[in-house]
Amino acid sequence: MNKSILIPALSVMLCCVSVNASAAGGHGGHGSSVDKSGKGACKNTVIKRLRPEHLASVAPGSEISFQVDGIEDAKYVTVTAKKLPVAMTSEFKGGIMWFKGNLPASLVNTAARIHVEVDFKKCPAEKGWLLKITE
Repeated sequence: MNKSILIPALSVMLCCVSVNASAAGGHGGHGSSVDKSGKGACKNTVIKRLRPEHLASVAPGSEISFQVDGIEDAKYVTVTAKKLPVAMTSEFKGGIMWFKGNLPASLVNTAARIHVEVDFKKCPAEKGWLLKITE
């Protein structure tokens, strides 16, 4: 085969293979619409209105808050900051469960991932965000 035809043909084949591989790879499990059991993800339990916002700089012991749609009992929700448990208060109003709590005072000069997990059998959910904790 002629070299002038072979190189472009190989380039096209490699591009096609790499496009198919990246399309099949997805986003590494982030934001998937399918849960670990292979069933469609539940859209009823939604964690939103995370405060302070992602990557915000906050003082140790600062207040954090969020809301969870789709549940009526706070017992399903656990919150951690850098894997430390965070005590939360909750209030159910307007069909929405609102949560407030404070970061552990021991977290100083660090970054912490705030992780919210809803262990509701009918419709589990989890979400997190990162905060920069100053002195």
